[in-house]
Amino acid sequence: MEHGTAVEAAWLSNIRDTRALVRENRVGSLAIVVSGSEGDQRFWRSHVGDVARDIFRADGSTTVLSVREKTPKGNFLGTLNAWREVQQQVRQGTVTLPDVGLLSMVFGKGKRLSPFTQALGNCKAALPTPARSATSGEYLRGGDLSSLYTATWLDTISRAGFEGLIVKWGDEVLIPGARWTVPHDAFREVDAIRFVWRTEPDDVLAREKEWIVVDDATNLMVTEYSRQDLEAIRRRRSELGGKLAMGVNLGSFAISYGLLDAALDVFGSDVQNEHRAADWDPYGWLALCCRTEEEWRAEIAQEAQAGRMALAKLLERYPDFYEKMHAVRARLEARRHRPLRIGVLDFGECFWVDMGLHPTLRASLERLTEHWATGQVAREVFGISQEPDERGNIVVNSQIASSADVHDSLIVDSTIADGSSVIRRGVVIGGRHGRVAMPSGGVALFCALDDLAFDGPSAVAMRSVGSSIQLPEGGRHTTLHLADGPVSMLGSEAIRNYDGPDYTTPILGNALSFGEASDRLDDVGPDECDRRWRERWEQSGIA
Repeated sequence: MEHGTAVEAAWLSNIRDTRALVRENRVGSLAIVVSGSEGDQRFWRSHVGDVARDIFRADGSTTVLSVREKTPKGNFLGTLNAWREVQQQVRQGTVTLPDVGLLSMVFGKGKRLSPFTQALGNCKAALPTPARSATSGEYLRGGDLSSLYTATWLDTISRAGFEGLIVKWGDEVLIPGARWTVPHDAFREVDAIRFVWRTEPDDVLAREKEWIVVDDATNLMVTEYSRQDLEAIRRRRSELGGKLAMGVNLGSFAISYGLLDAALDVFGSDVQNEHRAADWDPYGWLALCCRTEEEWRAEIAQEAQAGRMALAKLLERYPDFYEKMHAVRARLEARRHRPLRIGVLDFGECFWVDMGLHPTLRASLERLTEHWATGQVAREVFGISQEPDERGNIVVNSQIASSADVHDSLIVDSTIADGSSVIRRGVVIGGRHGRVAMPSGGVALFCALDDLAFDGPSAVAMRSVGSSIQLPEGGRHTTLHLADGPVSMLGSEAIRNYDGPDYTTPILGNALSFGEASDRLDDVGPDECDRRWRERWEQSGIA
């Protein structure tokens, strides 16, 4: 994808504005972190408390709530479950609602990040990154960076008069490619804000993304389309008539306190029902936008005609879903004395750092070695501002043997002691290493190894400890620290299906399947996984 200098400048400006907002304590007074287990809840409560001055407010005044879903609720009912807990805290006087708060969704085991997610105690958002907390010395996790880079979003919609929560997924960083000049009252009278990249659909985007239809005259959402072929999207838009724009749905959104209250009033019993779950996208929003039963039935027919089954499956387990969403809308409109309004904020072309999948994680980290603009942006995301030296290397707080052959690489907080090491376009973070052989690139995160060798590009090792490992192109390695001792686990970027035998039976010579490893670490939690890894890391590799 090609980028213009204006977009790249916007990315850099938004990153720098984010850090200024943290220093100036201007946003982020309330952060709600939603996870899916008791161990995750403990971890995020402790960890976010340690790094809050770096990701929310430098003066430490942020109120952080760590909320757990006792059963999987989906992100719609999960949002309402978290809101119920916030309301209780407000009633008790322990929480004061700001104009705009942040609700960060960090739940999810991350099966598609196996075996790394198992090494993190089945919490993908706990993935350690190259960014480091200035106040605690801890490495920031994926969930931390996800929260940090909402600062400009919080600031913008707050200044535009919105009152509510931004709901953000915790395994991705999203840097807007737009510089916002939103009027001060633009979102004062809206009930939610959808975040989009306003662009015209093409064949690829139509199949891979959900689409928000926007009324150009009012900048309000009209409806949402699920993933489908391009001609179907064009036909449906033409049937609506009027001057309409299209935007790629970016997933995260803002929801007003009023809409949250109305939804919890209607869905309160479902929030407490362990057998009910529902997501916002695309059908939650679609149901909210359908003004009549007839419109909803037309959407059901449209889905069936296109051969898509997701909506039908939702209705099988939730037959009164639309009826309840319609009641939410009616209740809100009665309280507001006006129709439901869902605003739209155009992010432009975004800079993504997606840490939830092997290919996107690897690509995001490999960009750190690039010498052109996207490399600079990637490094700024992680707080690395140094310029490359005469060999094209960026070396931060590291010791590298003088005879080692290292070019065009990023080495941070690491020791590479063996002078026969060869690294080209490699990334080594938090490592204690003897010999490192990365002639075709690769990524090593927080490893301690006497000998690390990558035979091809795109290999990644994370928290690997011991004497030596050797990975093929696209290979993955980590060390799991089980109660009965360490276990080496291999993975591969070539694996595509984590719902079948590749997950439930041992592959690649592993002693355990990914599924069994996940089960054995389910009750351990990220805190204990961190402790076990650190103990072994400090005993292994080169001091």
